Amino acid sequence: MQQKIKRTIFVLAVLWAFVLLPDIIYGLFDSNYIAGHDAKSAAISVLLVTLLMFSRTPRLNLVVLSLFFIWQSSQLMYFQYYGAFYSAFDMGLIFGEAYDALFGFLDVIQFLVIPWSLSAVFFAAAFYSYRRLHKDIVTLPYISVLFVLLMLLPLLQSIKSQSSQKFQPNIAHSSLKNGFYSYSYFFAREGKILLGMQNPTATYLPYEIVKKPVVDANVVVIMGESLSYMNMGMFGYKRDTTPDLTPYLGNEKFIYKPSISSAVSTRVSLALFFNTVYEPDNVAHISHMDTALFKLAKQSGFNTHYITTQKNAGGLTYSFSPSHIDSWQEDKHLSRFESTYDDRLLMALHEMKLDYSKPQFITLHMRSTHTPYVENYPKSQEVYPVEGKGYEDYMINSYDNSVLYTQKVIADIYQFFEDTNKPTYIFFTSDHGELMGQGGRFGHNAVDLDIARVPFLFYGANLSQPQIQTIDKELGCLPNHYTISKQVADVLGYEITNPNEKAGEYYLNGVDAFGAAGFLKYQQAELEQMSCDG
Repeated sequence: MQQKIKRTIFVLAVLWAFVLLPDIIYGLFDSNYIAGHDAKSAAISVLLVTLLMFSRTPRLNLVVLSLFFIWQSSQLMYFQYYGAFYSAFDMGLIFGEAYDALFGFLDVIQFLVIPWSLSAVFFAAAFYSYRRLHKDIVTLPYISVLFVLLMLLPLLQSIKSQSSQKFQPNIAHSSLKNGFYSYSYFFAREGKILLGMQNPTATYLPYEIVKKPVVDANVVVIMGESLSYMNMGMFGYKRDTTPDLTPYLGNEKFIYKPSISSAVSTRVSLALFFNTVYEPDNVAHISHMDTALFKLAKQSGFNTHYITTQKNAGGLTYSFSPSHIDSWQEDKHLSRFESTYDDRLLMALHEMKLDYSKPQFITLHMRSTHTPYVENYPKSQEVYPVEGKGYEDYMINSYDNSVLYTQKVIADIYQFFEDTNKPTYIFFTSDHGELMGQGGRFGHNAVDLDIARVPFLFYGANLSQPQIQTIDKELGCLPNHYTISKQVADVLGYEITNPNEKAGEYYLNGVDAFGAAGFLKYQQAELEQMSCDG
């Protein structure tokens, strides 16, 4: 029995090494690869191979191990090639363009040897060890039933789900887990299409991208969280929730406008904004990331940086083209600071000591107006009381406190870049808005234009007046995420022309970046009548 336990521990160690180490080792070769260190996805992988080992189904177990190898190695190779993990929608595109995909793969196969070899070596060790010793290790009754159910769970969830967002790759999660979820959603989606339960993927003409001269300036995108302009004093709200931005209202370097987000959920909104996407269901454009802002910035010679206080940055930014981001800091990396709030964004910038005489593209992704609002601003800066309040007063007061804090951080960021003495374009908008009692509703996620009402702010630190006036004119009185993103791309040195655009017609997406959860089409002129002065 003692010998059996030793062999069991040995096989278990080899299986764990197979599901954990390829990601960690690959990260040593590619500094932009941040997968493999997430505890949750690692735990999923470890649990699956542990149950596999104890299951009394050796032939099935070897088949599943082979599937694990396919999922893991293909995701690693895809990341090497594209700089991101593939999703179920990418799989559909690959199978639909099998000829081109195959020859594209063969053309660069020599560069994919390292990620494939990493997975193959550990897989071979796991496969051989289990096959050789499975008769001499500890197994348990009924474990195989639990194992099979867990293997089928993502597939069953995919069949039931009306949104793909949960199954999109998380760039912080392991290659194995991402492959598992992508394949599960792909087969569930294809099955539903065959049965007439879901529409096939829409097709669109490719965008046209024209290189133009790059501005001699730095570019900063500040992305807010759940911030509605309807609760901002500078936009006419009854409370003065923007006292630190009020002095900028008469500043010729400052522009502020109401705007419309591209979606009502963070993951979807970020995917559409940072990829400059017009359509609500353009799978190919998001997957190819041809107009991903970080990619455009890198191609134009910018140093690229992403700093966020969001707690699930990997899941939120799956479409950001991470291989084009030079430095990445998320909430867990910012724990070195005493603060737990959005002021850490500026602390991180101070600490980085970037050379602003060289072109920098910086995204600062905030969290301070995220629910629960009371946890995202310092208690010392609370203006509107929340203790002892009823639900509605509690929600509104805590939200308004978070707005007060958000606008202060924005003003501090403006001053920081003013002090660099380098021309800097600073764009601000929010991923989506938030209902605060309008119609008796709170929160977001419903496809509702009131939830999409977000502020657009622009500050041209050390910019000339003509440069600022160009931004003002191009965006009109009511910009939206798509037009703002195109403007960011423009100053990064790229003119984007979309042959699929219809004049004056735009979309608000639901909780799925590929349109599966519904979307709303709106006419720009109608919203301008309601939202713009005069």
